[in-house]
Parts: sequence; structure tokens; C-alpha cells
Amino acid sequence: MRGRSLAVPPEEAFAFHVPMAVPFFSNLWTAGRRREVPDMRLGDAQLVDLRDNPVVSLDIPFDTLRFYIPQIALDEMANEAGIRRVKGLYAPSFGVRDLVMFGLAQALAGAMDEPGEATAMFSDCIALAFFAHIMRAYGGALAEERARGGLAPWQLRRAREFINANLTADPSIAELANECRLSSSYFVRAFKQATGISPHRWLMKRRVERAKELLQDSGLGLADVAQACGFADQSHFTHVFSRSEGYSPGRWRRLHRI
Repeated sequence: MRGRSLAVPPEEAFAFHVPMAVPFFSNLWTAGRRREVPDMRLGDAQLVDLRDNPVVSLDIPFDTLRFYIPQIALDEMANEAGIRRVKGLYAPSFGVRDLVMFGLAQALAGAMDEPGEATAMFSDCIALAFFAHIMRAYGGALAEERARGGLAPWQLRRAREFINANLTADPSIAELANECRLSSSYFVRAFKQATGISPHRWLMKRRVERAKELLQDSGLGLADVAQACGFADQSHFTHVFSRSEGYSPGRWRRLHRI
């Protein structure tokens, strides 16, 4: 379908369009006025204020990832992070070089293409990184003070216990942070400082460790082991396990079975 995109009611929100291939939108209208859009390159990002009722030309094929964030979410996350509220997001032009945004888009798109990779914990980490970046690069806010000293022993113990108890579920960063009585953004940094890895990687590590126990000491089939450890399916289990251990689950079982 060619032509202009449909107009939508103005709202207190912002959108970032990140091209995953070129060419990109060549024409943009905001507040009823046509805007010239420079030729977009891979690694660029376009900030659009949705209060201006943006409309784009759909005359050419495009492949883009769109990040959406309402002003109320900016306010809530700034309050949780303990930094000042920003009244809006601003860019010097339509289409700016932003390799951080492009990297986040690539990571998110790649995870969505692999079954089981786009967990709640992974998506939360991307969202927190996105927020921290746009607040600094487009909102002019100072970065939040880094977590010092990592987690207290009881917090690290509680986080580990919660992950172990929810291997077959899809725990979120917010749930883990709540268990430790911390904000989500502070928890992620403190957890990595305490363990050396992100909460998402810790979750995958524990799933692999549990799978090794079942492979060695039980007669469960690979599909059943995958389900018992929280993997999306046997294919996802094989991919994660092989990447971690250097062997497929079946070969690892043959080498280590008692």
C-alpha cells in the first residue's frame, strides 16, 4: 500500500525510528508541514515528537525498528532513577547519527528472531539501556550515580533464590529489583557489579546448570529437560547449551552420564 501513513491523534509521547536497512522514509509531515528528511544511513536514528501528529510517505519499501516512549513513562523512570524530570526529548535535526540506538535495535531485533532469547529480563535490560541513553543524549539529564559496592549479601542471596525458584518462568527485572527493594536501573548495575554478568546471563547460566544435572542424573528426554529448565523449546535449549558448554546436550550427556 502506497501513499501517506494515516494521521493519529497527537499525544504526549516520542518515537525513535531506527533504519535496519536503507532507503528509509524520504518525506515527513509534522503539524501539517512538510519536513525535509536527510538521506538516512544505517546507524542513524530519527526522533519524532508525537504531539506534532507526524505523517510519513510510504512510497518506498522500508525496514525499521520503532521505539515508543510516552512522557509519563519518562517521568516515572526518572523518578525511580532519582534524576530530574525532563520536559521533552530534542534532536538537532531529523535523522542523527546514533550508534547506541542502532546497537540496541540490532540486539532487540536479533533476540526477537531467536525463540526464547527475548525474555522479559532481556527486554527489561534493553528498555533500561534505552532510557538511560535517551535521557542523556536527547533529554540533557545527567547520568544516574553508579551503584557502589554491588548488592548487599542478603540482596544477592535473595536475587539468586528468586531466579532459582523461577527457572521455568520468565522473571522480569522489576520483580527481581522488588525482591531486593531497589529500583530496576540500580539493581541491574549493582547485580552486574556483584556477579560480573547481567541478570539475564545469570538466568541462562542457571538454566544450563540445572539442565546438566538432569542430563546426568535423570532419564528425561531432551525436550523434557528443555521444558523443565525454562527453555522455549528443544532448539533453543540446544543453542544455549552448546554455546555455553561447547557440546550439544546429547553429546554432553554421553560424555558425562554416570
